[in-house]
Amino acid sequence: MSTAVEVSVYVTWALLIFLAYAVFVLYRQFGQQYYNSSTGRADQGPKVGAALLSVGRTDLRGREVSLPGAKPSVLLFADIRCELCSEIRDQADALDSYTGRVATTIFCAGPPNDVRAWSSRTPEHVQVVCDERMAAADRYKVATLPFAIAVGSDGLVRAKSIINGREGLVWAAEQALALPVTDVSRPAEEVARA
Repeated sequence: MSTAVEVSVYVTWALLIFLAYAVFVLYRQFGQQYYNSSTGRADQGPKVGAALLSVGRTDLRGREVSLPGAKPSVLLFADIRCELCSEIRDQADALDSYTGRVATTIFCAGPPNDVRAWSSRTPEHVQVVCDERMAAADRYKVATLPFAIAVGSDGLVRAKSIINGREGLVWAAEQALALPVTDVSRPAEEVARA
């Protein structure tokens, strides 16, 4: 009799563990579907027109990064494991013509040594901050990468969007320099076509 009870306890625990795993997988799946929907993409990032939350960090070259800064800024959120993020890193030279007018900061998720290696191909003017535990991304409510936030010299968010190429980087820099308007968010599909 005790053998049957022991077997049933083990089977119950195995079923409980399987159920917990299944709930986690479903939760993650539906969460990803939400973030990939147009509503989920629009809800990411700080609200357009709102003041950017302040953050102070040191970039990988030892420079102080204080946001919001005195001049317009483009914040780019990336991850070393994201192939599209690496492609955009390689296209960061698209912002060379904005050097001096727009500050560019990349918050990259990953272990510090890996982020340092990942960032070795970024231009000198781009500040790369290791966001190992995605604390900055969480602070700015960013979940889908790569994501850009354009901030004006007044510290207000001018635009935000998922980006996927050189045109998205240029768009973010132009929005940071533009005069403030009510809402200049672009749907991710539009940025992808640009």
